[in-house]
Amino acid sequence: MGNNIGIVVDELFLGEGEKMDYIYKFDTDNGFEKSDIKSFYDVIEDDDFYLMYLGKDSFIDFAKTYKLDNAIIDLLVSDISTKTYMAVEDNYTFAILEMLDIKGNLDTSDLVGFYIENNRLIIVDLYDRDASTSVAFRRMISKKSAARSPGRLLKFFIAALISNHTRVFEDIKNQTAAVEDRIIKNKKLTSSIDIITDNRHKALNLYTSYERLIDTLELLTENENDIFDEDDIKHLKSIAFRVERYSSNITYLNDYINNVKDSYTSKMDLSMNNTMKILTVITAIFTPITIITGWYGMNFDNMPELEWNFGYIYVIILSLASIILGFIIFRRLDE
Repeated sequence: MGNNIGIVVDELFLGEGEKMDYIYKFDTDNGFEKSDIKSFYDVIEDDDFYLMYLGKDSFIDFAKTYKLDNAIIDLLVSDISTKTYMAVEDNYTFAILEMLDIKGNLDTSDLVGFYIENNRLIIVDLYDRDASTSVAFRRMISKKSAARSPGRLLKFFIAALISNHTRVFEDIKNQTAAVEDRIIKNKKLTSSIDIITDNRHKALNLYTSYERLIDTLELLTENENDIFDEDDIKHLKSIAFRVERYSSNITYLNDYINNVKDSYTSKMDLSMNNTMKILTVITAIFTPITIITGWYGMNFDNMPELEWNFGYIYVIILSLASIILGFIIFRRLDE
């Protein structure tokens, strides 16, 4: 690869809101060398292989120049809300893929486009909140691949795009394990249900994102327009297998979160049952006193206890005896 590549790669991170296009032309001796959009339009030949990173506006210009399907242009010109999109034409494939914003709360997503020909791979930065698209492109170009293969380069790009997902998986798992540990040790469970619910939501979003990516890769490996050769298909299947493994891990993680949620619910139910049990015992023990109070509160003229000198003490002793008797009975029942 040319010596200027390292410098250009380091410049991929610009000020917030800035966008730049990157065009690399494959050279047999030096690998990918930096080019520019003007040279690309002026001197392109059928045998040239280009690797490009374009913003939405630049790709719209490209689409109009090369007369891509009007449906693609209309989609790009409008406010893009499509989560996934795939167009397979005779000599190219264009796809839009939604990827989660890993640096965010996993509730927002980025949109990245792929334009693929036999001799051209264009990564389209449609909406990149977390700079994951530009970072993935930088990692891909830093591989110093000497192959002019769209399938292999696409594999490198997608692998870089999801490289941080392992960390996200570990964060969700560790947070859930911490909640489980508090449940087991009978520690305070404040905010635990919020953590569990948030993690379930994140896991579901990750799983949905992987499923969309798997669907896109499956359509690419079908290779209806013969863009990819056998080596390309092998690389695409390889990255598809990795994404499927990530999806399986998320399924396991979701099951684990659900188990912890069930443990939390059981713990709360047990705590509630214990509280109700205590209240029931207290109510049962003091019910005789309530009856005695109601009984002697009637104050009928012919109640003999009203005339007793020790009637007041008698009622006190009767009440204490009923409490002690109730306590003894419940104590034996609890054994």
